[in-house]
Amino acid sequence: MTTDTLERPEILAVDKHAESLLHSAFVRTGLAGKRGWRRLKNWDHLPSCGTSRLFIVCTLEDLTRERIAEIRALKAIKGRNKVFLLLKGRMPSRAVVDRMTWLDVRDDSRVHFAETDKEDEEILAERFLLGLDCDDDEHRVFDAWWEEETLVVVSPRRTGFKKVRVPLAKLPALKGHPRRTLESFEIDEDGIFIFWPELDVHLGWEQFETAVDPQARLRAEQHSDAFNLAYGSAIRKLRTQNGLRQSDIDGLTPRQVGRIERGECRATRAALAKLADAHQLALSDYMDRIAATM
Repeated sequence: MTTDTLERPEILAVDKHAESLLHSAFVRTGLAGKRGWRRLKNWDHLPSCGTSRLFIVCTLEDLTRERIAEIRALKAIKGRNKVFLLLKGRMPSRAVVDRMTWLDVRDDSRVHFAETDKEDEEILAERFLLGLDCDDDEHRVFDAWWEEETLVVVSPRRTGFKKVRVPLAKLPALKGHPRRTLESFEIDEDGIFIFWPELDVHLGWEQFETAVDPQARLRAEQHSDAFNLAYGSAIRKLRTQNGLRQSDIDGLTPRQVGRIERGECRATRAALAKLADAHQLALSDYMDRIAATM
C-alpha cells in the first residue's frame, strides 16, 4: 500500500505562528494539495471528527492552561488520539515543564518539544511533514541530540513520534572522536540522514534502529549488499542513458545520488520519486525501467 492511499493524520495549528510555519512548509515540500492530505486546520476552522491521529502544533506561550482546557473540551477533537508538537517560540526552555504537567501526557511518543531558532524551525517543520508523508516502512530523521554517551534520534510517524536511543558504543564510525566533533552534526533537510562533516559520516534511521533492535537488523539484512549494488547500477545506467548528471536530480545532492548508485544505501521511495521526476517519468514507469535494466 502506498502513501497515496494511506490516511494522513490531521494537523491543527493552535496559534498564528504555528499556522504560518506549517503553511509555508506545506508549500516548500510540495505537499500542498497532495492527495491524502486534508487542509491544515486552525483554531477558527477546527477538524471534524475522525479516526486518524490529530497532531496539535502549538508555540509554548500560546499553550496556556486555559487553552489546554479548551482543547480538552472541544467536541470535534474530544476522544481522538492526539499528538503534540511544542515550539519554543519566545519562552525559555524551562517553561516546557509546566506545559507537560498541564497536558498530562505520559507517553513520550505523543509529544515532542522542538528547541530551535527561527531558521532551524522552518527546516524542522518541513522534515516533520515529510516524515508524516512517508510509507510505513520508511522513517525520516526529524530531530536528534546527545544525552551524555547516547544519541537520541526522533522520527515523526502517523501514530506519533518514534525515538531510538543509540549508545555511542554501538556506532563504530563515531567512537573515539572528541565531544565537539560528535556534537557538530547536521540533519539532511529531507531527514534522510545525519551527517558529521568532520568525519564524512552519513547515518540514516535504518542504521540507528538496527544498532539497537535485533528485529530491525534482521529486516535490514533482507536488503542485501548485492541487491543494493545491482539496483544502484541500474539507476546509474538509466541516468547516463538519459544524459543526466548527478547534479541534475532536483531534491537530491550529487553525494546522495552517488551513494545510491554505488549501492552504499538503499534508494528510498522519496529518492526514487525525485529520480523519476528528473527522467520525466511516473514513479511506477521509472521503477519498471529499473527492473528491466536489472
